[in-house]
Amino acid sequence: MGGRKVWEASITDHPRVWPAGEVDAQPRARGQVRLAVKVRGARSALDRLRVSGSMKCVFPRQRQDALDGVLVNTAGGITGGDRFSVTAEIGAEAALTLTTQAAERAYRAQPGEPGRLDSKVRIAEGGCLHWLPQETILFEGADFRRRLAVEMAGAGRLVLAEPLVIGRAAMGEVVRDAAFHDSIEIRRDGRLILADKTMFSGDIQAQLDRSFVADGARAMALVVGIGPDMEG
Repeated sequence: MGGRKVWEASITDHPRVWPAGEVDAQPRARGQVRLAVKVRGARSALDRLRVSGSMKCVFPRQRQDALDGVLVNTAGGITGGDRFSVTAEIGAEAALTLTTQAAERAYRAQPGEPGRLDSKVRIAEGGCLHWLPQETILFEGADFRRRLAVEMAGAGRLVLAEPLVIGRAAMGEVVRDAAFHDSIEIRRDGRLILADKTMFSGDIQAQLDRSFVADGARAMALVVGIGPDMEG
């Protein structure tokens, strides 16, 4: 297979071209979003935005109290060897809601070539983030590694929901051979307050059928709320 060119573009830079020898021999998707939100006047507004490759972020509407962002994976899913990253900074008293255009799909991967999504979030004093992606769907043969790290100030607020679907029951899909590694860590004022790790490998359906794991369920979600007005 011949070499290929990979383009990177942002809202501030001219496109750059990597020589064909510096990229993988097989096509792999690369994508990155880096954004920052601040208060401008009485509204939360975009401060900085940089996008590259197959990951984009669009802002369909402006609300008075928050900015809404939608992450778009133009590659159509994540497969072996793909690399994506999202970095978000929420300034003091600013508010951002982040979601995805559609359910993320983790497709079949070659052995030893996981797809990866790494996300980092910082929430300043009085800032607020609603992290509400649509569900991730794990398909047969997938190998998906996902990591989310959140650093927040004491009076920051976070609402997080991460749903996961293991095969689509309505389509008769059964996941007998796949891998999923998920890590979510949240720190407030430098102190770790939540660490959630999920690992599946091999015959995931058989594992989910166990009564002490999921008792046959094929979908799950982690829901977290952290903030001065959410603590009892």
